[in-house]
Amino acid sequence: MTRFTMAALPSLLLGAAVLLCGGVAPLTAETPAERDARMAWWREARLGMFVHWGLYSGAEGVWDGKQYGGGVEWIQHYAGVPADAYAARMKPLFKPRPGFAREWARLAKEMGASYVVFTSKHHEGFALWDSKVTDFDAKDFTGRDLFKEIVAALRAEGLRVGVYFSVIDWHHPDFLVKGTGLPHPLQKHPEIADPDAGRDWNRYVRFMHQQAEEVASRYGKLDILWWDYSSKETQGDRWRAPELMAMVRRHQPRILMNNRLYHSENVSGDNLSIFDVAKGDFTTPEQHIPATGMPGVDWEACMTLNGTWGWSQHDFNWKSTETLIRNLVDIASKGGNYLINAGPLADGTIPEPIVVRFRELGAWMKQYGAAIRGTTANPVGAVEWGRITAKPDRLYLHVFQWPKDNILTVPLKDWRAVRATMLADPEQVPLAVESADGTAKITLKPAFQNPYASVVEVRVAR
Repeated sequence: MTRFTMAALPSLLLGAAVLLCGGVAPLTAETPAERDARMAWWREARLGMFVHWGLYSGAEGVWDGKQYGGGVEWIQHYAGVPADAYAARMKPLFKPRPGFAREWARLAKEMGASYVVFTSKHHEGFALWDSKVTDFDAKDFTGRDLFKEIVAALRAEGLRVGVYFSVIDWHHPDFLVKGTGLPHPLQKHPEIADPDAGRDWNRYVRFMHQQAEEVASRYGKLDILWWDYSSKETQGDRWRAPELMAMVRRHQPRILMNNRLYHSENVSGDNLSIFDVAKGDFTTPEQHIPATGMPGVDWEACMTLNGTWGWSQHDFNWKSTETLIRNLVDIASKGGNYLINAGPLADGTIPEPIVVRFRELGAWMKQYGAAIRGTTANPVGAVEWGRITAKPDRLYLHVFQWPKDNILTVPLKDWRAVRATMLADPEQVPLAVESADGTAKITLKPAFQNPYASVVEVRVAR
């Protein structure tokens, strides 16, 4: 996972009018209605689980006694470890338990997620599937196709399957060290006069395409391909991105892809609403929530539960359950999805602090999920007491700050409140509502106050 945030480039006509290299036919143009149909499940989901797991999980954020912070899945780069030395140390530590994938899937289901995105290969280059173009994969030294196990477990729980795929590969002998704007562990070794001697970029890109096609073609229907990542110097055509995306779409016609095969100079702000053809279906602001959302753009905020994506033995700065729930509500109220990360141990075990918080989030979703799934952004404007999500005939008022007098003031613009209830009330007894001048005053019931976010459902009409 990179700390960069890519530009928002969802496509209306993915691959239309693009001249592809390598003899690959252009993608068939989509109408807006066809694209909407393909995006529909993702727009309704609102909540997903990210899983960062690979050889780096065994390092646990420590190398030769030194602790590393930030994204510890980058530890090979941070510590400047050559590929062979890294592989030799990390392979013996990676021992997946039987049934780990089933536990992931059940936890994702319990937390209320609709989809899971897992790291099939991170920047270290280690593949979870049985790759035919390298022996640096799970099957060659564990005897198991871990990709297959994970996909089967997710499908068994009725979850959508998302696959993270790094186009960076520090293990491959042709991945360039210099001049790409991309990280490489050998950049930490200035004593190497020419670390790129003998490396062939085109040969590397062909290898990367072969691996991507293995993933796209051998494991049945996939729902998301989550690319990672590009720089200003290395993006788009340098990856042969149109050809790569067209190949994936041939194998997976309904798949969704993010836009990280392309780079944006605006990597940290909220103005990520660049709209371009053929560069991806959704954008992925990382570790932050755009202040006003991203109107007109499909977006997904991906965030860690502590300060790192991979498992760290020394980072215990866990977000609270309240923060997770309120982040989810905030993101949904702005029309986005929330992809929350779990970093399992090397044996596949998800640490208990993550399990506890995900289960608490799931308990809230079990009661209030209707106010998240299938909703759209707040149509009436910001409120001081919380957030608002919407469906065509109703508003959901997410109350973070309970009013002292139990009376909630709600701007309705040109709607009128037909009926209001506490979503947690099993009897759905109507609340008292007074409306005047485009504003409603709703008398809440303290018995249904939730410590994280209480929800009022308001049926509205024009």
